[in-house]
Amino acid sequence: MARRKKSKTTATAPPIQQNTLAASPVALLIDGENVIAPDMIAHILVEAGKMGGVVIRQVYGNWTSPSMHPWKEMMTHYALEQMGNVSANAGRNATDIALVIGAIDLLYRGVRHFCLVAGDSDYRPLVLRLRQDGCIVLGIGMSNASHTLKEACNRFLTTEQLTPHSASHKSTIPSPTSLPTTRSSEELSILLTDAYLQVAKKGGNEWILLSVLGKSLRDLNPNFQETHGKKKLSLLIEQCPGLFETRLRKVGKGQTAEVRIREQKH
Repeated sequence: MARRKKSKTTATAPPIQQNTLAASPVALLIDGENVIAPDMIAHILVEAGKMGGVVIRQVYGNWTSPSMHPWKEMMTHYALEQMGNVSANAGRNATDIALVIGAIDLLYRGVRHFCLVAGDSDYRPLVLRLRQDGCIVLGIGMSNASHTLKEACNRFLTTEQLTPHSASHKSTIPSPTSLPTTRSSEELSILLTDAYLQVAKKGGNEWILLSVLGKSLRDLNPNFQETHGKKKLSLLIEQCPGLFETRLRKVGKGQTAEVRIREQKH
């Protein structure tokens, strides 16, 4: 009697849990060698967060290179994941290849929203491949980014577009040790988004209590209310229309206010 051959099984990565943070998890993939702008990460997270919860935050590069040192200072504060290689002998396109492989892996794990921070035309085939599967791809890069890459993305923003007032306000980007101190709605949006993401990432829910958001804001910047000239958090949120959705949820005989990042419409 012939023996039946045992079928081979291959281990596969588990799918991304769709309800980890939001209905549409977002993967932020940064080519740290191509776009050396770690001071822009707060602005980048604001834009990526408009598509959903940015639950995956990866920075690719050769971490033995001096050009990657500025990124290292931001990793912990913004919950960024170090990806790529640590070999001084890595090939010329090692970072590009690692990012492409990582993106395709995330695609097969169920991610459908990507924010690609890069500017190299070599990423155009990746963007087209993702879009063929119905993915939304937001591109962010320097002003000299490849024209073909810009056209391939659903939407592409330059770093200058993220900070339209950067020419007259050179020091408007918050760093881990220096949070916003001006009254611009742009910086308020960054502060609110950063506070929201920290709470939502820990709690695993897209809707968070307004009071919890307030506590996170105080942890980030104890003087945020005085800085932005408002006493009520609800009024601060009104200064950034389109950033949050709000709702009132019944709790016992009363109600409690909740907010979540508004998903970007395409």
